[in-house]
Amino acid sequence: MNNFLKKFISSCLCIQLSFFPVYAQDIKLPDLGASSSVDLTPLMEEQIGREIATQIRNSHQIVDDIEINEYLQNLGYSLVANSDDAYQNFHFFLINSSQINAFATPGGVVAVYSGLFLTTDTESELASVMGHEIAHVTQRHLARSFEKSNQLSIPIMAGMVAGILLGAATGSGDAGAIAALGVSAAGQQAQINYTRANEKEADRVGMQYLSRSGYDPSGMPGFFQKLERKNRFVGGANYPEFLRTHPITINRIAEAQQRAEQYKKQMKAFKSPLTYYLMKTKLHVLTASNANRVKSYYAERVKKHSSVEQGIKIRPYEYYGYALSLFRKQNYNEAIKIFKQLHQSDPENNSYVIALAKSYIATDDKILQNKGLKLFSDTLNDRPYNLALTSNYANALIQSGQIKKSIILIEKFNKDNFKHPAIYKLLSIALGKDKQLVQAHIAESEYYYLSGLLDAAILQLQIARKLVAQKDFYTLAKISARENALEEEKKLYKFEE
Repeated sequence: MNNFLKKFISSCLCIQLSFFPVYAQDIKLPDLGASSSVDLTPLMEEQIGREIATQIRNSHQIVDDIEINEYLQNLGYSLVANSDDAYQNFHFFLINSSQINAFATPGGVVAVYSGLFLTTDTESELASVMGHEIAHVTQRHLARSFEKSNQLSIPIMAGMVAGILLGAATGSGDAGAIAALGVSAAGQQAQINYTRANEKEADRVGMQYLSRSGYDPSGMPGFFQKLERKNRFVGGANYPEFLRTHPITINRIAEAQQRAEQYKKQMKAFKSPLTYYLMKTKLHVLTASNANRVKSYYAERVKKHSSVEQGIKIRPYEYYGYALSLFRKQNYNEAIKIFKQLHQSDPENNSYVIALAKSYIATDDKILQNKGLKLFSDTLNDRPYNLALTSNYANALIQSGQIKKSIILIEKFNKDNFKHPAIYKLLSIALGKDKQLVQAHIAESEYYYLSGLLDAAILQLQIARKLVAQKDFYTLAKISARENALEEEKKLYKFEE
């Protein structure tokens, strides 16, 4: 395969994604016609982005933790709000993979691998990577690549997506891509230069987003240097994928450093918030392949600082990691001791509240279980609109058999907040357990809709309609109206051939 085409495919959609088996016939990108040189319009890009986001969700490779995901969403949208296109829809994903990588696609899909997140040392480093990828989207680099080369047509892109997912599923990225594409690109050197120009522009624009959002702009050259140093000592399979798709040179680092210094003169001092360290630590514990090893790691870190006065306040995220690793090993009582100390040292920290309450509830002690539920309830009285607190409390209520109470909690949250798929999933579960099957399917429909799965959302409404009593005209009318609205929305994303 032509070297440029391999780089192009990797940088656009990342060959190394660890998807479950997905085959070419499963890819459902929009039919945009067969022209060999179709320009991507913003509407086309949005539809492609929606379909790619759907494939990523269906891959089952997303880190499934609402706290970490909400943190990533908030970080991403803080950058988008200060971008050149604050109204562009974005889909941020955290992929569970040890590879050091990130990628962006048309339509605002930005994915960060857990391996990259864990490689960063500051929030600004993580934000710099996301800012760079967001810049690829806002500057429409993929669309511009299509416009530059007649051979990179819309139908070929569908093949590219199929090949990439097939290659990732089979562990043979190049073979899958070659089978799907069967093409070669002309004008190799000119297109390589164009790709390098994209990277340079993404660095420059991404740093603008970084500084506008209040992050330390030196996070970008700092992370580049870290990867460049890593590159000196590794090779083969351990070579960071991010470097394959984002080649780093001495000149690129120097330019980023110079630009960062210019921005820093206009800004105040920076420091990474505790939330970054807590979420990074939680991600480390959740994704570690060996529970005993990660427990030993944090035990050593805690032991190292145990002689320091008020050590739990100096390095709380290491104590947090140790307690999480104890929780993972089901040593709930030991975890509770540490989480209690953390909570007492910082009562306003939601991560400590969630961890402590879940530890109480995980025990076999009914008194402690009720104590955990009360902690959730009391905290939510003060912070009623917190998504992570609400979802964890609702799930705890469902697990404890307090179904009616969980339904009331969720419906109250939905009434006063932006809709979130995780909340509707919990509502669907609770309604199902309460034998309210029609409403359960309606809630499941909203879950799929908010997840970008329109066909699945419509199917749930159709199932709900079959369960409704024929005399219940109100519910039937409500379902029909919602189904019609979803069908109309589907039409918005269809293109003329």
